[in-house]
Amino acid sequence: MSTQPTFFPESHDDWRLLRVYVYYRLVLALLMVGLFTFTPAAPLLGSQNPKLFLFASIGYLALTVSSLILNKNLQSQPRLQAFFFILIDILAITLIMHASGGPTPQLSMLYLVMVAAGNILLPGKQGPMIAAIAALAVLYEQFYFILTTSQSISTENLGQTSLLGLSFFAVALFSQLISHRFRQMEALAYQRSIEVEHLQKLNEQIIDRMHTGIIVINDERQLLLLNEASKQLLGLPHILMGTALKDLSSTIDAGVLAWRRNLMMRPLVFKNQPAYPEISVSYMRLGTDKSHTNILIFLESTAQTTQKAQQLKLASLGRLTASIAHEIRNPLGAISHAAQLLSESNEIAGADKRLLTIVEQHCLRVNNIIETVLQLSRRQKSSPQLIQLKDWLENFIDDYTSSSHKDITINISVLEGIAIRFDPDQLYQVLNNLVSNGLFYSKKNNHDTVNIVANIDTINDLPYIEVYDFGQGVNTEQQKNLFEPFYTTEKTGTGLGLYLSRELCEANQAHLDYLPQESGACFRITFSHPNRLI
Repeated sequence: MSTQPTFFPESHDDWRLLRVYVYYRLVLALLMVGLFTFTPAAPLLGSQNPKLFLFASIGYLALTVSSLILNKNLQSQPRLQAFFFILIDILAITLIMHASGGPTPQLSMLYLVMVAAGNILLPGKQGPMIAAIAALAVLYEQFYFILTTSQSISTENLGQTSLLGLSFFAVALFSQLISHRFRQMEALAYQRSIEVEHLQKLNEQIIDRMHTGIIVINDERQLLLLNEASKQLLGLPHILMGTALKDLSSTIDAGVLAWRRNLMMRPLVFKNQPAYPEISVSYMRLGTDKSHTNILIFLESTAQTTQKAQQLKLASLGRLTASIAHEIRNPLGAISHAAQLLSESNEIAGADKRLLTIVEQHCLRVNNIIETVLQLSRRQKSSPQLIQLKDWLENFIDDYTSSSHKDITINISVLEGIAIRFDPDQLYQVLNNLVSNGLFYSKKNNHDTVNIVANIDTINDLPYIEVYDFGQGVNTEQQKNLFEPFYTTEKTGTGLGLYLSRELCEANQAHLDYLPQESGACFRITFSHPNRLI
């Protein structure tokens, strides 16, 4: 990026300086008229020709008032206005000097103000031209009164007039240099401000596009900065700056207090809302003064970390199951075969027959657990595809109800045009498990219906599917272990259905969560953006 200052022919500062000079002219004109009005018998100025002084002062006042109105309504071309205003000032002061009997030190000093203003407002050749006009006006008045009066030529007067004329050019030179230096500084400052503004916009765009949530708070724990990722992770669409952190999240606010007291030695991990990912929160102090400084809060989704951990766990589980499957299946098969042979014996009857049935049932259950674990460990890598959700769900329901669930009802509500990126076979497996669980618990509560709702979250703009049942719901204690492997409340369950469903969702960069309801249960699958990179 270039560091050379850029000069502009017209600037807002030129107009402001001209505005100050216009007010100076108005005050000067009022002073001239006032001097004559308050002492008409013995005026301090204009004693040589009072009539000319009066007309010149009143005319000068009228022109300054007109220029004030013009300058207020016309802000373009301030330098052209300045040139004509200063020419009028020189003419007016020259007439007043003529009416006062020639050059005087007091009136001549007014030219210095005009020359300085002209060279500040008019950089270039116009500035020295103003100094030359002022010098000619003073010399003209001096020679005019020498030639038209009976006074003898005074070397001292000519010398003073000549020095005054030279001082005009000196003032013009220094004013030009000072003006040039200030214009350079102004141009450089303007360019720096543009660069800073661009950098600020760039930083804002970078912060807003970061996947890591950024929150900045002050000593009173009020929000100073909140990026889009923070809003999405917390599930809060509209946040005003200055809001108390505890109103944003009481958990994060409590974490700040604990971190300040050195009571927190590891990042805070929590979930702000049930349908949103788990968040890891860390804190950092901005500045070196511990008593007065802002605090930077990082929010990061633990989804990728959890996914990697689950992959390692699955790999370990796969190796474990592969090593013990043979050891378990062989004796399990022998037990099952022996139980079948015993059940064919005529000597087994009554209670012993019941015991053999229990043995066969539990052999089958253990075998199902092994099959499920092996399926989990051998799971193929997901192959996400772009799926039009409405058509896919309609096909899923037709297939599900036509196979073995003809006596059930599945209500569906899908927003038109929703697309997701997911492995179709794995999505079928997840939704089949959720619908089957929902129907199972709905029937236990004398219902045979589940509802499926597909829509787009207004906060993070991500598509989702919700499966509602009409069962008893899940109590608070059970919710903690709902997605843990081998956790089940049913005697015949394996406790791997929801665990496997969440694993499949994580493999496709989606989230499976339980949403508490007043009645029944709701499971939500929140998908990633369909345009994400695979």
